[in-house]
Amino acid sequence: MLAVTAAAVVVTAAVNFLGVQLPWYLFAGLLAAAVVGILIVRSPFTGIILIAVVLPFERLGAFEFGSTTIRLSQVLLLVTFGVWFLQKVLRRDYAYARNPPLVPLVLFLVAGILPITASLNAGRTVEVFAFVTFTALLLWLIPNIVQTPAQLRRVVSALLLSFVAVVAFGLFQFAGDMVGLPTSVTGLRTLYTKEVLGFTRIQSTAYEPLYFANYLLLPLALLAALFLSGRSTVRAGWLALLFGLGAINLVLTASRGGYLALAGVLFVVGIFSLRRLLSPRNLVLVASIVVIGAMVVFRVLGIGGSAGTNDLFRSHITNVFYGASYQERVETIQTAVQAWREQPVLGLGFGGFGPYAAPHPAYVPEDGWRIVNNEFVELLAENGIVGALLFGLFTLVIITRSVRAIARTRDAYLRAVSVALLAAWVGVLVQYLTFSTLYIVHVWFLLGLIVAVQSMALRDVSTAEPQPAVAGPE
Repeated sequence: MLAVTAAAVVVTAAVNFLGVQLPWYLFAGLLAAAVVGILIVRSPFTGIILIAVVLPFERLGAFEFGSTTIRLSQVLLLVTFGVWFLQKVLRRDYAYARNPPLVPLVLFLVAGILPITASLNAGRTVEVFAFVTFTALLLWLIPNIVQTPAQLRRVVSALLLSFVAVVAFGLFQFAGDMVGLPTSVTGLRTLYTKEVLGFTRIQSTAYEPLYFANYLLLPLALLAALFLSGRSTVRAGWLALLFGLGAINLVLTASRGGYLALAGVLFVVGIFSLRRLLSPRNLVLVASIVVIGAMVVFRVLGIGGSAGTNDLFRSHITNVFYGASYQERVETIQTAVQAWREQPVLGLGFGGFGPYAAPHPAYVPEDGWRIVNNEFVELLAENGIVGALLFGLFTLVIITRSVRAIARTRDAYLRAVSVALLAAWVGVLVQYLTFSTLYIVHVWFLLGLIVAVQSMALRDVSTAEPQPAVAGPE
């Protein structure tokens, strides 16, 4: 209440001082921004919670500023990091949470900017470097703020609440488009309406279906791991239901890379929870979810569609090696390999593939800069063998440290969340075979949360108060 009152006073005073007349919605927006700012100043942890809530709002909920799309998660990251860092400086507190993956990440970023002197488009290289560095701040920020299981539970709750909202909207989006509602109501881009492939591809609040599928990996991994651990405060039946609804959304994105990624997630969760998974009760429940989910998917595909909608959907997801999408991926991978052969050590630099593949490296093509649609091949082309090896080292540190944390922790909840986060990261790596963008906020949020949970597990946190931060690797 004090925050709202203070914000109202500040905004009203500013508006009166400037002598401007604002529409009610702009005034309300400024008031909300002021309230959020005050709450983050009081506790940067509030910023982390809010970022978790707005993670999936990549297209809907974003706004255009010139040629750049500004997302709420980016604004909140900027404010939260700025407040947290300024408070550290003012307090002369220079102790930070241990973060071993940060070392190879910094080296990777440095290696990626070194080719700027020979870049085909230096402005593009600097821009992409800035985007990647900015979103990667989450790897540093989250472990320094989220330091106790009590805080972790609140972050997980925020993630799952947001997940419920966007999954419900995704189902509405699908059904609405299939019965003929306009895109102004469903929020779909015309590329993904049923007029294109004969069935709707869910994108919910994300920019594309494949990005929505990628976002879903984290909440689905959490739901699966918490269900099998039996340590969630949410009833097992609700966890299973939410997982089923999320999985249906992912299937209806028609993202084949998303399917492979979900298989990777479930494989990792299953390996670490094999004994509980193989219990008769859980086997029956899992089988029921699969059967009911399949029935729902093929039932909703018939809503407002033609008699052959199910066949069109089945053909799209099973015929992997044909079509314009496949041919484009083959072409971009071949171009990227050629670029790597020309610059094998440090590569083209961040964002260098687009200018390399464009008719003219200084001008953005009408359909935007091209990407490889395979992150690992793009790393070779843009960052060379040095950057690819450093990113591989970064990934190796994340995975090995997670496995060590899972084996060491005595806290069942921490173990379940550690398994979920590791599984989600493996899923992201699998899906990186079919798309390539490094500066995705929800991916770096996942990585920051992984490091934070690793640190809790490795020091066996059992109190509700943050432990003193220390510098240097473990």
